[in-house]
Amino acid sequence: MSNKFINVFKNNVADFQPSWQRYVDRGLLISVVLLTGLGLVIMMSASIAVAEKTYGDIYHFLNRQLVFLMLGIVVAYLVYRIKTNYWQALGAKLLPVVLILLVAVLIPGIGKEVNGSHRWISLGPVSLQVSEMAKLIMIMYLSGYMVRYGKELAHSPSFKPLLIPLVLLGLTDGLLMLEPDFGSVVVLTATGIALLFLGGVKYSRLAFLFVGAIAVMIPLVLMGYRGARVTAFLDPWAHASGKAYQTVHALMAVGDGGWFGAGLGGSVQKLFYLPEAHNDFVFAVLAEEFGFVGIVITLLLYAWLVQRAFVIGFRADRAKLHYAAYLAYGIGFWIGFQVLFHIGVNLALLPPKGLTLPLISYGGSSLLVTIIAIALLMRVHRDTQIALFGLSDSEAQKARNKMAKKTKLRKQSKVGGANYVR
Repeated sequence: MSNKFINVFKNNVADFQPSWQRYVDRGLLISVVLLTGLGLVIMMSASIAVAEKTYGDIYHFLNRQLVFLMLGIVVAYLVYRIKTNYWQALGAKLLPVVLILLVAVLIPGIGKEVNGSHRWISLGPVSLQVSEMAKLIMIMYLSGYMVRYGKELAHSPSFKPLLIPLVLLGLTDGLLMLEPDFGSVVVLTATGIALLFLGGVKYSRLAFLFVGAIAVMIPLVLMGYRGARVTAFLDPWAHASGKAYQTVHALMAVGDGGWFGAGLGGSVQKLFYLPEAHNDFVFAVLAEEFGFVGIVITLLLYAWLVQRAFVIGFRADRAKLHYAAYLAYGIGFWIGFQVLFHIGVNLALLPPKGLTLPLISYGGSSLLVTIIAIALLMRVHRDTQIALFGLSDSEAQKARNKMAKKTKLRKQSKVGGANYVR
């Protein structure tokens, strides 16, 4: 009797809302829409001067961003229609492809060089930044690996279960350093360690990994131009016309914003004083035009997005969809870390590094991959809803019709084969 009551309750809950509302996390959707809208507005404002001077069209960067946004929505819908089980099987197959592409960007004639960095592959009128893809694909791979070897990672007395993910993570980081893209290395490494923590790796081993990562990164940070940047970061005003030029003007932009900002379009620093104002330092322009209030609202929106990712992951874990849960957690960590590092650079809390602000900075590859990641979060939410409450009546009927059609075709093929034998 109790089981019958539970089934009736589940069916009623499942059919209480239309299917599209059941399968869309509205908190996640609202935060993404608001951040994307804010991004288009502030990116347009930050890029007007450089777009007019370079291309003679103040809408140049906005138009390109809109193209990638439309493309991202189309691809995101296709991704959303595919079950997470499929992505679990595909993650390990996509990783070698990404590694090959990371090698390809370093080959002259294939990789595109911008400001001394080889991060892009030209695809006709657009360019694809492979490092953005690498972050998401690595999260997909690590999520699948922890489902397959979770017990060994948590209980094995040796480091052997950790070797494969660490080697692949190190190989990816090494290729990113050759571009160079140190910002992506930091985000990817931090996300990987966070996922291993969720996978049950012992605290002592995590501490060892953390110390090892820091020990490797410190000399990398102090080498070459990055060392000069660190020196300038420690005393930016002493190097205001040199390596700390961007940092100083970012601080000026934030300071000029005050409580309520100079108003949309009122930024002075974007007028050729702050390099990459529409990209790596877009948060400084946002702070100058919208002030402290704008900063707080933006941080709350990102906190809401990351919180929804973790809630989706927690619910998937409760529904025994462990791969989907790891995937949601990984996306949440990735976006959260990247936001913190971007804002840290803009507020002179971290040395300068090239990192976009998700959904706000100009960058087609970043926007495209982020929207795909959001679609994966939505798919995790959908699969969790189905696992917990089952299909709605209309969807169950569609599934039965599809199965009946397949059965009918199978029987017809058998009958046809039998006739042929006769």
